Amino acid sequence: MSDSNTSPGPLDRADARWDSLAAASAQPVIVLERVARAAGRTNWFACRTAAEYDGIAPGFLPGSKVSVYFDGRLSFHRYDDSVRAEILRIARRDHDCVVAVLGAAHPRLEVEFIAGASELDEFEQTLGDLSEVCFGAYPGDENDGTNALTWTVPDPDGVVRAHPH
Repeated sequence: MSDSNTSPGPLDRADARWDSLAAASAQPVIVLERVARAAGRTNWFACRTAAEYDGIAPGFLPGSKVSVYFDGRLSFHRYDDSVRAEILRIARRDHDCVVAVLGAAHPRLEVEFIAGASELDEFEQTLGDLSEVCFGAYPGDENDGTNALTWTVPDPDGVVRAHPH
């Protein structure tokens, strides 16, 4: 269900669907902020608790389109040869694959868009001792399904306006 362009959204988990959707997911909740007027910039987070989400929500920028994924479409897995193969399969199908690791500023994710084997080889060199990666197809913002929420953050005057993302 997409609330974008019609509602200020659940900025403080006010949306009643949050708790039931989060409880049903074995994976962290993935949050994607598509920053308005920022040439395609995105911010990604993996929230394991509602308190982590509550900590990032006030930082969402006005006009940004925020999507919260409760269904594992982007999920964490121990990095191995089968994960590598799946990342490359998604990249072949969709022209790239979202691949991320937890950043130094938890719950922020450090995201790469992997388009092929050579980029994945380079990414592997950065993993070091990290053994878990989050990956999946880049999610569209207009077809959330039943296990995601998308909304547009109101501008400072409280009005929700469409912005380029």
